[in-house]
Amino acid sequence: MYIFVMLIMALPFMQQNGIEIKDAWIRPGAKDMNTALYFEIINHTGKPDTLYEARSNLAQKVEVHETYKQGDMMGMRPAKIVIVGANSSFKFQPGGHHVMFINLRKNLKKGTTGEVTLYFRHAGQIKITPEVRK
Repeated sequence: MYIFVMLIMALPFMQQNGIEIKDAWIRPGAKDMNTALYFEIINHTGKPDTLYEARSNLAQKVEVHETYKQGDMMGMRPAKIVIVGANSSFKFQPGGHHVMFINLRKNLKKGTTGEVTLYFRHAGQIKITPEVRK
């Protein structure tokens, strides 16, 4: 039984309709503050798919963000969609795309987890439970 549980825990978060979510994690954050979720999307299909929304009860507002550079300044802005090409991957990482949790409903401490649902045009809803870590 122990080996079975360990094997299940080693699997990626979810693969649904050819979309795999891998290495998902959330930065620690304090109640009423903002933090971010990072992960990798792997598209195992022969056609592109589009991430168009993320939802979670961890924060009052959840947005997919992109980081941009304008002159010497860096900034963040909501990204309406993220297209993941056929048979390719896309990383949400610090300094790049991320899911922004705005006005956290509670403290997110290292070692805890939270539920997030990602919405894809073709793969549909994919639920993940990333761990809070640094």
